[in-house]
Amino acid sequence: MANWVDEITLISELAAGERVNDNGFENEVQESCRTVFCNKKSVGYSEYFKSQQTGKVVEAKCDVHRADYEGEDTVELDGRRFFVLKTYDIDDDTIELTLTDLRHKEKGA
Repeated sequence: MANWVDEITLISELAAGERVNDNGFENEVQESCRTVFCNKKSVGYSEYFKSQQTGKVVEAKCDVHRADYEGEDTVELDGRRFFVLKTYDIDDDTIELTLTDLRHKEKGA
C-alpha cells in the first residue's frame, strides 16, 4: 500500500525574456522548484539491465499524484538530480516517473 511519505522536487525552467544579454552572453536559466509527496519504487533487475543496452540506465522510479506533476523533465530525489526518461499512467490519480542520469536531458529522451 502506498504511504506517500517520500518527497521529490519537481524542477521546471522558466523562459528567459531573451536568450542573450546586452553584451552577447547567454542569460542564466531560471528554475522553479516544487517539492511534493511521492512513493519511491525499486527498479527491477530486468528493467535495469535492458535499459543499460540503450545507454540510458533507469536509476530510480517513483509515483506522484497526477495533480502535482506538470510535465517537469528534471527532478531531485534524495539530494540528486535526475532526468524524467518516461512517464506511465498508473490510474486516474497516479503517474509513475522513470528517472535516469541528468546528462541524458541534453540528448533528448
